[in-house]
Amino acid sequence: MSLLTHFEDVPELDPTHRWLVEALLPESPRNAESFQRWVERVDFDKLDRGSLRLVPALYDRFREDPLCGPYLGRMKGIYRFFMFRTNLLAADARRAIEALAASGLELLLFKGINLALRYHGNLALRPMDDVDILVRPEDIPKAEAVLLAQGWRYRYADSKKPRDIHSHDYINANQRGFDMHWYTLYESPTEAIDRGVWERAEHAEWQGIPVRWMGREDTVLVAMVNGLREPEAMRFEWILDVAKVITARPGFDWAIVWAEAGRRQLQRSVFDAMLLLNHLAPDLVPTALLHAFMDTDDDLARSLLAPLITENRTHMLDLTQRTRLNAILLPKQAGQNWFSRWRARRPIYEQLSEAPSAPKHIAFTTDAGGEIDSLHLHWQHLPLLATLFSLQYPSLAAELATRHVPPGEGWLAITPGTLGLPKSDVLPGYHARIRLADDTGGLTIPAGEAGEVKLSVINDSKHCWYVRPNSPALYGVSYHIHGLDGELLAWDQPRTYFLRARPNYLTFVAPGQRLSCRMKIHAPYKPGRYRLQLDVLQETILWFSGQGITFPSVDLEVIE
Repeated sequence: MSLLTHFEDVPELDPTHRWLVEALLPESPRNAESFQRWVERVDFDKLDRGSLRLVPALYDRFREDPLCGPYLGRMKGIYRFFMFRTNLLAADARRAIEALAASGLELLLFKGINLALRYHGNLALRPMDDVDILVRPEDIPKAEAVLLAQGWRYRYADSKKPRDIHSHDYINANQRGFDMHWYTLYESPTEAIDRGVWERAEHAEWQGIPVRWMGREDTVLVAMVNGLREPEAMRFEWILDVAKVITARPGFDWAIVWAEAGRRQLQRSVFDAMLLLNHLAPDLVPTALLHAFMDTDDDLARSLLAPLITENRTHMLDLTQRTRLNAILLPKQAGQNWFSRWRARRPIYEQLSEAPSAPKHIAFTTDAGGEIDSLHLHWQHLPLLATLFSLQYPSLAAELATRHVPPGEGWLAITPGTLGLPKSDVLPGYHARIRLADDTGGLTIPAGEAGEVKLSVINDSKHCWYVRPNSPALYGVSYHIHGLDGELLAWDQPRTYFLRARPNYLTFVAPGQRLSCRMKIHAPYKPGRYRLQLDVLQETILWFSGQGITFPSVDLEVIE
């Protein structure tokens, strides 16, 4: 059996976003059903950006459906808005592209303009905020001179331009955007990385202008990586884009996508995107293809499965599969010293499963009445059952601990009604510490852009932090923005969660555990100096600072 069978971490969509995407996917078996569920639950006055941008495609596909009746006017209005907006953008960009081509520059059209014209077939159906082109790195000065002569200017302060690593953004008097890339992706700005992209590009004309269009496989790779760059704030429109490209004509070659992802060290991002597509519409990404990639790439298997072992999400593995995993996780290495050889006697699987650097999980099953009838856990966590679950008999945890001595793991049969999930998310007491990485100094981030702070969160309370299945009470780190004089400027900021809810698991951090985090920082749009006061929170319950706990702060300089 393939190890992929046991992988659980498929990127997730909000239910309304999932219904919207399923309604539009060409290979989805649930188009009409998903459209009905979506249209009956959404508020057109509160649509998020991604949903709004897919309404034109919904209107085009379902406008004859009786379900559209009450909403037809709104949907048509959104369609017409994007039709005019995107056509005006394309008209301005076309004049710039014509001038660039006339100057003798090689250029390649990709992202939104490529997708709209070649795969969606209508500019209204694929809204975009700007038009993207790719030029050769050595042609940047010449291309910029042409754009300036055409009335385009750099969108930001000139002081930002030297920090651009893969593209410059321009804007014209009509406030329309034009992005000139010299590398296709932010993640791989290295010399000659786009050689294959140029070789696979397709020569054609756009309204009489000779241009190159990005090839199908490269278009899919770029859409996947851009779409999943921020998984927690996924721009899910990429899913429909990729589906359109794959189904445009026969012969799509996933081997090219995978090889290019390998060259750029982006296999994990691409694999995650393929998994999500497979779950939404299996015909788009064959399951056999995913099995083949995972079973022939040990590096990929390590990156996917090591977190499951560290977090104790291994109830689905038998002894044979654990042995195989151990071989993958600890390949033979020549020249190991005696300590390494001695340490290797103990399976790396066991070492990872006991590591305190990740949240832990206890899996459970329930009977027809919803009562827990079995648990899967590592024996070292048996003493915690009394604090993590509601026990009918307080002695149950101690009895189980005497029967099952660490190390080890397994399933335990539970008499229904004798053990249940905790009844509340609120703990008897709270305490935590944050420790910054040794190299943490002041941050310097351009206005409106993102950075990160490396830190550790320590549960130094007497209580397990836990999250029940489907609970909103997640644990995370965040920050509050102050002026250097101490004035509070903004309290609520984006969270970086380290303890999440998972179906059929109780997730927890035991007292004394120390978790490593990379906390995302979003710089204010106003340049200046700020102080970021770090904090820990239990979502919907409390901020730890409100319990009198003091955490470190980090100075931030926001530049133009």
